[in-house]
Amino acid sequence: MTPLLLLALAASSAGGGMVVVLPPTGPEGDAESAWVGEAVADALPRELATLGVPALDRADRLRAYEALAIPAVLLTRATSIRMAEALGASRLVTGGIETKGPTVTLSLRLLDVGRGALSAPLIASGPLETLPALVRVLAWDIALSGSTPPTTTRDAFFGHDPRPTPPLEAQRAYGQALLSRDAASRLKLLRNALARWPSHDEARVALGRLQLESRESTAALDTLSRVRSGSPLWRSARFLVGRAQLDLGRYRDAAALYVDLSAERPTPGVLNNYALALLRAGASPGVDRASEVLRKAVELGPGIPEPPFNLGWALLTEGEADGAVFWMRGVLREDPRDVHARIVLAWSLRQASRTEEAEAEWKELLSAAPSYEPLASPDLSRRFERIMASENPPTLDQDRWGDPQLVASHLGRAERLSDAGDLDGALHELTQAAYLDPYGARVHRDLGRLHRARGDGEKALSELRMSLWCHEDSAVRVELARLLREAGRGAEARAEAEKVLKADPSNAEARRIVEGR
Repeated sequence: MTPLLLLALAASSAGGGMVVVLPPTGPEGDAESAWVGEAVADALPRELATLGVPALDRADRLRAYEALAIPAVLLTRATSIRMAEALGASRLVTGGIETKGPTVTLSLRLLDVGRGALSAPLIASGPLETLPALVRVLAWDIALSGSTPPTTTRDAFFGHDPRPTPPLEAQRAYGQALLSRDAASRLKLLRNALARWPSHDEARVALGRLQLESRESTAALDTLSRVRSGSPLWRSARFLVGRAQLDLGRYRDAAALYVDLSAERPTPGVLNNYALALLRAGASPGVDRASEVLRKAVELGPGIPEPPFNLGWALLTEGEADGAVFWMRGVLREDPRDVHARIVLAWSLRQASRTEEAEAEWKELLSAAPSYEPLASPDLSRRFERIMASENPPTLDQDRWGDPQLVASHLGRAERLSDAGDLDGALHELTQAAYLDPYGARVHRDLGRLHRARGDGEKALSELRMSLWCHEDSAVRVELARLLREAGRGAEARAEAEKVLKADPSNAEARRIVEGR
């Protein structure tokens, strides 16, 4: 296993305790407080993240609004709580703004999602042009109010960013750009902000993101490459540079960039996009396999839709058609209307020589979308892969991925029943676990062993392969090779053992299988 994948295994995505920042509001019709509110909701999550507080950034919050069909307007407390619950957040930041002449006062409160209780207000006040400094004061206060202390000292936090404060007119143009719902107006305002303050990295990253959304990838690459090294937005800019490189066909550049980001901190988005760069650049000796990288992306970001689809696509391109079928069926369980997933499923079934199933899937597809008839034959040059726009986007329905405690309970009962000789009871428990956690490598491994104990070799082989499609494990692959050899399928057994030796040349059991001992 490569160092990158070991890093990914060791990393974990932000779990419970995430904070969602809503724009604080001023009096209705107050244009000044409107842009200030957007600027606060944009900057505060970044400052909280610097202090080790998981916070949903503004771009991901707006994507969540869109997915939940929530208009980007002032939300009621009930709607805010429902949104936070859907995101798995524990706290919401809400509040108000008061402007009096050149002075602004921010009054923020923390809403405990579980209890529905509001904290006492956290207040910061000063000249409007010092807005970034006021946000940092509030970020520190919010971090102190959490269950764990900030990850840095107060002196280090307030002294780590030597950038001068942007002039007020640049701040205003940027805040108004965030407020604007019109792309052309937003573009004009962002350029205005940069003209007034060329070092305005927030505006530069927002402009680059807007250019990417408009498919102006060359312009986006130029914009984002100007974000200075050492900027708090350096990583965000580099992630987006990688997206631009993927759009422009600079796959090896994108792969190198995402490897560097992964070495610093692997995230689902970085691993997903790195795998796509590998797929598009073509396999090279000594380089990670795209499917291996995507398995780690799925593990780090359960519930994020892009990595499972891309994993199925990668397995198909790597010649693992049955593995592709497994993952594409999972994608379609979550979204039966995913046309591209159904196309890839049909192609994978054909590649696996499961012709009857392939025809059934294709017939179902054409009944809903007859215009796809020309794609009946597999065409792996299609760009069906899905680039992620965010490093670690929120998931909106964790329940669909099963209750880990309940899965563990079924696995434990299955083990006890199997040890007691009740193989039928163990099979029932493992079947329930597989329903709750269809991508659980251990679930499929245990099912494979149970089917083997029951004398059903084909089902055992199928489950062990599913386990490997979910998570590469040399011990399970050796187990698969042994079972194949016992079934008289020596060539297949040697092929599986050779895969183990490629990653672990010292594996004695795999060596014996290859040598026929």
